[in-house]
Amino acid sequence: MLREKADRYDRFTRNLPALLYDYVIDEAGTGHCLYCSAYSQELLGIAPEELMADMNRFWNLIHPDDVEFFREQDLKASQGADTFFIDTRVILPSGKEKWIRVSSTKNSMANDEPAIWSGYMIDISQTKQLEMMLHEQATHDFLTGLGNRNYFKLHFQSELQRKDRFRADGVVLLLDLDHFKLINDRYGHDAGDYVLKQVANIIRAQLRNIDIVARWGGEEFCILLPDTTPGQALLVAERIRSSLARRPLHYLNQQIRVTISIGLTTLRLDDKHIEGAIRRADQALYRAKHRGRNRISCS
Repeated sequence: MLREKADRYDRFTRNLPALLYDYVIDEAGTGHCLYCSAYSQELLGIAPEELMADMNRFWNLIHPDDVEFFREQDLKASQGADTFFIDTRVILPSGKEKWIRVSSTKNSMANDEPAIWSGYMIDISQTKQLEMMLHEQATHDFLTGLGNRNYFKLHFQSELQRKDRFRADGVVLLLDLDHFKLINDRYGHDAGDYVLKQVANIIRAQLRNIDIVARWGGEEFCILLPDTTPGQALLVAERIRSSLARRPLHYLNQQIRVTISIGLTTLRLDDKHIEGAIRRADQALYRAKHRGRNRISCS
């Protein structure tokens, strides 16, 4: 009977798409693997007997950017928690990267013996890819690849908190393509889409890695320049404006001349939300349009 149960369990673990394991933590805080199912070979590229011989074989797989957080959570669990749960990246011996979910539960033992932790690991790479794709769609503009309003608002709020903490300068630019409707009417909407993508590329080329740019809507773009004085921001805005104004964009066999108007405002101490800064930038943009377009106005 015991043999039948053992054979049944062995068949179950071989065919289950999960790595099952038991381990204990000794008085020195070192983990020792007591059992590891055969799926470790497929999931991690390491044979179960190798993991049972040395749990560092698993630790060495954890992605360098994730290992510190993993160790922190593992330590918290070993110091009193009854469960452990984490999603992390691993780099297999083959070089392939995977996302895995690690979950375990502490089993209380009699006679003051070390508690045995029982758990599983599964591959969640496809789930994570889907999450990242959905996040990208929720925060980025499909056409230009820039962030969208939600993306910009999130980063803007973070910058406000940082600015208040460090008393740093910051500037918001609101940009609008001049006479964009005429481009669509004259050359077609495909040409209009091409112009928006090229303008996004030109804007990106003038910015630093720390700058935040988004397609605000339609033919409008918004830029957040952290740690930037108004004078420095004017230079950035002028580079963007002149880059577009001095040469036409080439679409098929046509040359499309594009200009842009820009409203500029500095972040203020009383800015607690995005609305005030956007309203001031929009007012400055309106003045730039009213004064003839293809220019920069400050508020």
